[in-house]
Amino acid sequence: MWCHLGLRAPAEWERHSCTWIAWPHNKSTFPSSIIGRVEETYCEMVYEIARGEVVKILVNDEAEEERVYRLLDETGVSMRAVEFHTVHTEDVWVRDYAPIFVKNADEDFLIGIKWRFNAWGMKYPELARDDEAGLQILKLSGAKPIHSSRVVEGGAIEVSGDGQLLTTEQCLLDTSRNPGLRREDLEEEFRRHLGVRDVLWFEQGLVGDDTDGHVDVFARFTSPRTVALAEERRDNVNRRILERAFKRLEEFNKKKRAGIEVIRVPCPAPTKVLDQHVPLSYLNFYITNESVLVPLFGVEEDEEALSVLADCFTQRRVVGIMCRELFYGLGGIHCVTMQQPSTR
Repeated sequence: MWCHLGLRAPAEWERHSCTWIAWPHNKSTFPSSIIGRVEETYCEMVYEIARGEVVKILVNDEAEEERVYRLLDETGVSMRAVEFHTVHTEDVWVRDYAPIFVKNADEDFLIGIKWRFNAWGMKYPELARDDEAGLQILKLSGAKPIHSSRVVEGGAIEVSGDGQLLTTEQCLLDTSRNPGLRREDLEEEFRRHLGVRDVLWFEQGLVGDDTDGHVDVFARFTSPRTVALAEERRDNVNRRILERAFKRLEEFNKKKRAGIEVIRVPCPAPTKVLDQHVPLSYLNFYITNESVLVPLFGVEEDEEALSVLADCFTQRRVVGIMCRELFYGLGGIHCVTMQQPSTR
């Protein structure tokens, strides 16, 4: 085991060697009427990511690889920065089933923490098979493996890179994920495997999020001492949830003397896709080596959200990508990407 080597989970803005994604194909998640638009969103994402790092794409077979290659090439993607890997996937949610990569103290080799993935508490039993896809990513990455019996999805945690972690009680203490576990048990796991000193436990996530409270749709670090927190200005249950989250951040600051500045980012207006209300979030952005990819929805809050996040990431291009159809699948840009950090 490598736990004695002073492991640390890098922040997302630290240098990547590559980004992992899985190409969309599940028609239950993305019906035929919208999957073409979802693929267009993917092409835009890959175009931007490939400007600064390698993109490693999981495809189910050679025929899919050839078709996706043509799509990306026609989009103008730098294909020298794209690698295809034939790995069977049930769906696209790499953030949740891929390993979380950490570094040793000397930052000269990479470790992959492979927690169990049980499809969000067996909410979608057929998707639990993507736990195997996560193991294949770990093998392909060349990282030294650590396997954990705990159920932890990547979207359920957010790290500062210097010892702080955000999560929700609703998600990680869910009995369908980790029955019998206490906060202290998971905090010890995060200390050993991620180099975390302090965990901020929000009570719950947003209503409408079927992951049972993933933090990456409402609270994100934009620097070691800055958290972007969603702000709901309409009078609904999420407004009250987010104000309680803000209070927990204030309490955490006082107790830990953390000095975290909170930046509020508006929630987008309610939107329908295929006549269904879709839960949306600007906070499900992804930080690449050169840019920040921000989901947009064609609503009035888009411009303000881009402006606020541009002020947070002054050293990167902040790029808006239309994501209405992607979010129909109940996830966004951050949910479908996983960074692999660089080492020395």
